[in-house]
Amino acid sequence: MDKKVCAHDMRIWGNVTVWPKGQVVIPKDVRDLLGISSKDNLVVITKWNSVVWLVRNNDVNHIMDYIKSEMAD
Repeated sequence: MDKKVCAHDMRIWGNVTVWPKGQVVIPKDVRDLLGISSKDNLVVITKWNSVVWLVRNNDVNHIMDYIKSEMAD
């Protein structure tokens, strides 16, 4: 799947597979873009029982503010 720009600067980066132990590999292009490296800690945020965000610990407050502002619209 090609990278596509969607609403609110959201992008589709392709598909990932959930392995038997629940592991997911974040695509290299995404890791490079976000500066995610081995042993980094990410927070898992869910919404509507279908959306999952993986957010660096340092960015949680920023992302939560964004989510709250989107819900207010």
